[in-house]
Amino acid sequence: MVDIYGEIGNEYIHIHHIQFLSSIKQEHEINPEKDLEPVCPNCHSMLHKKIGNKYLTIQELKIIIKNNSNFA
Repeated sequence: MVDIYGEIGNEYIHIHHIQFLSSIKQEHEINPEKDLEPVCPNCHSMLHKKIGNKYLTIQELKIIIKNNSNFA
């Protein structure tokens, strides 16, 4: 984030639940190592944007970013 936003982006991150909380229909204990992934705020927004009838995975979004930018 610092590479793009400078110092204001330092130590600023969102945490994405790999499995949407709304899809879990029972009590569930979250394992931070398996269930959460740190992502930048912009990527987090893209992961919550439905494309057709599905959401992108982090890996799919990484491919899109790599193919469409000079930052990856």
